[in-house]
Amino acid sequence: MKVVLDTNVLVSGIFWKGKPSSVLDRWAKDEIQVFMTTEILKEVRETLTELDRTPDKALSRHWLLFILENSTILSCKTTVKVCRDPNDDKFLDCALSAGAKYIVSGDNDLLSLTRFQSIEIVNPAVFLGILNKQR
Repeated sequence: MKVVLDTNVLVSGIFWKGKPSSVLDRWAKDEIQVFMTTEILKEVRETLTELDRTPDKALSRHWLLFILENSTILSCKTTVKVCRDPNDDKFLDCALSAGAKYIVSGDNDLLSLTRFQSIEIVNPAVFLGILNKQR
């Protein structure tokens, strides 16, 4: 299943336990195919580096390597102008370019859309429920 993970889901899943962490676990088990753009990757890299308090930013390095090895990085430009927060449009563009079925986010600006074209925008708890039904 093709999915786009919002930066907040990635960061929350890396640094804290909970539903976002469970989404990352499912990714690590190859149950989902994650897509991102170079723009999203840059935002993730900056946020991880800023929050990482481990020696030599080891946690950030580990996860950035995981992301690079386990996601498909697209180089598309933001052309959609739909979100209340224009910084979130990049997730819609990525999902459109990838043909993703879901965007998983904890961001109310994205979640308020609920759907964009054929893409469902859901929080981690809802997404995990969808994955569990497919088992």
